[in-house]
Amino acid sequence: MLKNWKLWLGFVISTAGLYLTLRDIRFDEFFTQLAKAEAIWFLPAVAALSATLTMRAWRWSALMNNTPFGVTFHAMLIGYLINSTLPLRLGELARAWVIGQNTTVSMARALSSVVVERALDLATVVLMFAVFAQYIPMPAAFSHVALSGGIFIFGLVMAVGLMIWQAERAEQLLSAILGRLERRAPRLNAARLIRLFKDVCGGFRVINTPRKALWVLLTNIGVWATNMLVAYFTMWAFMPGQLEQAGLVMVMANLGGALPSAPGGLGVVQPLARESLVIPFGADKNAAVAFAFVWSLGQQLILIALGLISLTRLGLSFGKVTAGSQIATYPAQQADQHGNLMGETAGIRD
Repeated sequence: MLKNWKLWLGFVISTAGLYLTLRDIRFDEFFTQLAKAEAIWFLPAVAALSATLTMRAWRWSALMNNTPFGVTFHAMLIGYLINSTLPLRLGELARAWVIGQNTTVSMARALSSVVVERALDLATVVLMFAVFAQYIPMPAAFSHVALSGGIFIFGLVMAVGLMIWQAERAEQLLSAILGRLERRAPRLNAARLIRLFKDVCGGFRVINTPRKALWVLLTNIGVWATNMLVAYFTMWAFMPGQLEQAGLVMVMANLGGALPSAPGGLGVVQPLARESLVIPFGADKNAAVAFAFVWSLGQQLILIALGLISLTRLGLSFGKVTAGSQIATYPAQQADQHGNLMGETAGIRD
């Protein structure tokens, strides 16, 4: 792991981000802002976070053809625990591994549903950014870029839908293209990429009825509406908050989450949250930084605590989950290795 260039790039980006966040604040004022925070607002923020996690578990369960809610919820929290404490987002593999150990859904199938879930999140965030950028004061060029991104994502969603609808033809075309490329670059491993494509298409095809599509849509809206309320209520502990402010903070922080960073997005989330309040809204930078750290790190601490509880509820240990989640990098590999892993970890189910 220590030889992985993404790990070191993430720490460099996080260090630079923390510097940009703290470079011009007055630490005495920063600590004053923390001390005078109205803690009563943290109660509805925690309630909104609980609703977000519930919505996410419902949505993920639907994407795996209705896995048991309890196991799905605990697996998701274990994934967040590992993402919050280890680099390289190993939590995504970890939660797929936990699902594979505790349900009839394979690890490969669970991981393909994670890919679908992340695609839904990315599309939602970009579309929200396009909307916010049209009426929140921003440079015109910035608004145009956001709108173009929203249009691109909408077109991409339509293209993905068409590709899944015509999956067999798309697979044949992809096989032909990758076959030619593999002859020129033998290390490409076309078969693995084709299996990955089939896994992802299978993940989307679970949404195969209007009722299930509506449920996924409603839970997706619920995820992001309650997520915005977490930022909104936390903001009120430090300054008068507005929903558009909370929405922009949430969107920018999640877009920044795509960058390599230290565990939990440390050093990436905080500067983006700060500038989302200071530049368009003129918020006090000391209050904005206090909010950014409490909002981001507070959620991480809650997720770590809940993840530890979930480990206990499923009879797992941190070491066993991380070891199991690192046996594969691609869904196609996991399908081959899943049987061996099941044999090595017999007896951990409830």
